[in-house]
Amino acid sequence: MTSSSKKALEKLNNPAEEAYKVLRTNLNFYGLNHALKTITVTSYRPNEGKTTTCINLSISIAESGRKALYVDADLRKPMLMKDLGSNDFEGLSNYLSGHTDIEEIIHSTDIDGFFYIPCGVKPFNPTELLNSERFDDFLIFVQQHFDMIIIDTPPLGSVIDSSIIAAKTDGTLIVIKPNTVKYKNALMLKEQLEKSNARILGVVLNGVKNRDYKGYYNSYDYYGSKRKYAKGWLKNLIRSKR
Repeated sequence: MTSSSKKALEKLNNPAEEAYKVLRTNLNFYGLNHALKTITVTSYRPNEGKTTTCINLSISIAESGRKALYVDADLRKPMLMKDLGSNDFEGLSNYLSGHTDIEEIIHSTDIDGFFYIPCGVKPFNPTELLNSERFDDFLIFVQQHFDMIIIDTPPLGSVIDSSIIAAKTDGTLIVIKPNTVKYKNALMLKEQLEKSNARILGVVLNGVKNRDYKGYYNSYDYYGSKRKYAKGWLKNLIRSKR
C-alpha cells in the first residue's frame, strides 16, 4: 500500500455529516441479516452525486472505526487521472490488465481506516476487464483486508459496467438527484439491476433543495452541501504524492 500525507477532506456541515451517518447506520442494520461487505454505487446519468456519496460514505465508515476502501471502478471516464495530469498513476485498470499488483494500487489517506483505489489508465476493453476472473480475485482480496468496500461505477443509463459489478457484490445503492431523472428511466435502471440478480439496498437522494426539507432540517444544506468531503479530498489528493 502507498500513503498520502496530505489532508484528505474538508469538514461537512452538521446536517450533511449526519445524513451519511444515517446511511451508514442503515447499511449496518441491513448487514445484520445479510452479508454486506461490498457495495456497488451507481446512478442513471452523470452528475447525480454518485462519487460524492461514495467518498462521503467511505469516510463515515472509517470514522466509525472500521477499515473502508473506496474503489473508482468507472474505467471509461478516468477523471482522477485527467486532473492529476499523470500517465503513470496506477489503479484498478492497471491491475485488471495484469500490469501491477493489488498492493501497489491501494492508497492510504490522513484519515485512519480510509483507503482508496483510483481507476487507473483508460482501457480499451473495460467490460471484459470487469467481467474477468482477475476482477473476481480482486474482490476476494479486498474483502479479506477491509471491513467495507464502496465501489463507484459508471452511470447505468450509459453502459452496462455497473450491472456486471453489481452482480458480483453484496448490495447496490442507487443515487438519484431529484428532478433530473424521469420515473421511467429510474424504473429501467431498477429493472436492469434486477436482471443482473443484483441486491438493491435502496436509493440515496442527492442534492435535495432546502425548501423540500427545511421543516425537518432547519434550512441546512443536506446531501447537497457546498462543502463536500469529495471536493476537498480530490483537490488535496491531486497535490499529494504517493
